[in-house]
Amino acid sequence: MNSLVVIYAIMFFFGIYFLLIFVVLYFRNKEKMDDYPKATRFPRVSILVPAYNEEKSISGTINALLELDYPKDKKEIIVINDGSKDNTSGIIREFMKKHKEIILLDKKNSGKADSLNQAIKIAKGDFIAVVDADSYPTKDVLKKMIGYFENDEKVAAVTSKVWVKNKNNFLERFQDVDYCVIAWSRKILDFIGAVYVTNGPFSVYRKSLVKEVGGFDPKNMTEDIEITWNLLSRGYKTKMSYSAKVYTIVPEKVKVWTNQRVRWNVGGLQTLYKYRRFFLTHGENLFGRFVMSYVSLSFLLALFGLLLSLRFIYLAISPYLFSLPYFFQGYNPFLFMDFYFAFTILFIWGALFFGLSILFHKLALQNTEVKRKNILTIVIYIFVYRPLYMVPFVKSFYRLIRGDIKWYTK
Repeated sequence: MNSLVVIYAIMFFFGIYFLLIFVVLYFRNKEKMDDYPKATRFPRVSILVPAYNEEKSISGTINALLELDYPKDKKEIIVINDGSKDNTSGIIREFMKKHKEIILLDKKNSGKADSLNQAIKIAKGDFIAVVDADSYPTKDVLKKMIGYFENDEKVAAVTSKVWVKNKNNFLERFQDVDYCVIAWSRKILDFIGAVYVTNGPFSVYRKSLVKEVGGFDPKNMTEDIEITWNLLSRGYKTKMSYSAKVYTIVPEKVKVWTNQRVRWNVGGLQTLYKYRRFFLTHGENLFGRFVMSYVSLSFLLALFGLLLSLRFIYLAISPYLFSLPYFFQGYNPFLFMDFYFAFTILFIWGALFFGLSILFHKLALQNTEVKRKNILTIVIYIFVYRPLYMVPFVKSFYRLIRGDIKWYTK
């Protein structure tokens, strides 16, 4: 058995292992997916909206926040204009004429994390909700999240379920599938206390704990991942309310989508490196033992999966494709295919992995707004859309090597 067979076997093993974890956890907890602790009191919440050149979307976001079903005297909306070059500030000032709960913080451009840290200094709430300026929470989102903090002082953050608002072209529709899968899998991880991202579109934090850990990291490209890992590494808990829903605008063009994913990857790798000392360590939660190993293996399996797939296609499939012209002359191109033991085992493992992947995605897409949830959609998602991730993945390493750490999103 050569080394490549061993690598294939290891990859299939971990792939099947993690898929089984998700599937088993789902069937053990499926009746509790939409459950959330009902709040008996409503503490003051400061809603922070960092904005940079958001004149096209900011009005919709502010209107959605104004319509939140939460006591008006218990919320304030702080919009941080991060040196926008468009009319973002002017639009907010118009809202302020009619709504006293809106506060505008104008500042020079310094990034999202620093904007949030500046806003925390003036926030009056015991809790802060962070909302992207192109996201639209449903009316009941806060009420379905705030109860998690009520009876457990160790709960530091609660995140929401994010779905896609714009679903027009191929890229947008499969991002819709992507976001639904991410939300479902994140809720599954909640059942074992392993929510490792509190998303930017809408997440709520206990302000005192955010200040305790030093706030959001301005040097990290994904402040939502970093703050979550910071809190987890100190023994605090992060939760997810699958019933709390927020819609967000996703990139409609490949270039913008690529830049967004590059930022996600760079930030993820930055965070892995920053917290590397916690790898496989024991603690009050599964941060070191599961979260870090899961994320690390996800990066490694993605990279090796691409390389091995390209190699397999070139060495194993191309000769048979090239022989197809002779097929029409009576030659059987499969006559001399070498089926040996290792190949048979890998084929069985691969078939099991593929079957579990289909089941995983079918479960994730049920009860969502995705129009087509059939196997064809899942196959296209797995074999067409997901492989596109390798472009920003490779580009991320290139940017890290060059030390090119910028947002590139506007």
